[in-house]
Amino acid sequence: MTTTENAPGDSELVDYLTAVGRGSVRLDQGPRLPLAPGHARVRVAYVGICHSDTALVREGQGSFPARLGHEVSGIISESDDPELPEGARVAAYISDGYATEVQVPSDRIVPLHSGCSLADAALSEPLACAIGGVEMLDLASTPRVVLVGAGFMGLLALRLMACRGLPVTVIEPRKRTRDLAVRWGAESVLAPDEVPESMIANNSLVVEATGSAAGLELASGLVEIAGTLGILGYHQSGKGLRSVDMESWNYRALRVLSLHHRNPADVMRWMDRAQRLSANRIVVPSELVDRHVPLTELPELFMNGEEGDTIKSLLDLTSENA
Repeated sequence: MTTTENAPGDSELVDYLTAVGRGSVRLDQGPRLPLAPGHARVRVAYVGICHSDTALVREGQGSFPARLGHEVSGIISESDDPELPEGARVAAYISDGYATEVQVPSDRIVPLHSGCSLADAALSEPLACAIGGVEMLDLASTPRVVLVGAGFMGLLALRLMACRGLPVTVIEPRKRTRDLAVRWGAESVLAPDEVPESMIANNSLVVEATGSAAGLELASGLVEIAGTLGILGYHQSGKGLRSVDMESWNYRALRVLSLHHRNPADVMRWMDRAQRLSANRIVVPSELVDRHVPLTELPELFMNGEEGDTIKSLLDLTSENA
């Protein structure tokens, strides 16, 4: 690993993370480039550290070298767009956000409500993903929901469903996270080994948010005949390969939904909703952050993994960009 630091007053350089291969990242430094047409220059404040990024590095998926980071907030430092003035606080939807500064296309920027913190703004992208996933579900006639997995994304989905008045049963192995689920609106919580026989194949809607083979198998087995299995979990591990009991799926005529989205216009619309939810203290994802990481420690996190029972880590550049 190679690390570099800004020299005092060296404001024309930008620090950024580069993934160079399986299990290997480094901090690089490059010149600040002229602002591209249709872009704004954003001084980065926070970047949410997504499991999709860390999994890509750990498993060596994709092409290298690569820039990463798509959960970004910051302050505009240069712009020719009157609707995005210098000093505006924004969230950005990009793919190279682990940096002290980024250039962002104007149509990938969400100006922030005054009540939305920059930490919550960085997490508007994952909250947008949860919003889009929940909106795919037919909740109007659903009596209750079973949610398998209460990590960061699962807890966001839980909160969104609880705010609609839905009773949600959460199945999660970690006690600390089960306790969080109760505070975030779960009606009941269970460890996987506490699931009663009466729940098997007896639920009209089950949402899987673990990203693991075991979680997907458990969630699949809980769905009743003609019920719905919504897959919100991010299945990167093992190159995303999973074995499912298709005979059981076929026999029960399951409706299986991928609750993921790739249309940027949808994501931008939901990011705007997300930051408004945070501004109004309805869903506050920063409350789930349990680790703030400076840029100098980011390579270690990528190469050695999260610490213990971490729910969400946030790259914090507020001191570097002060």
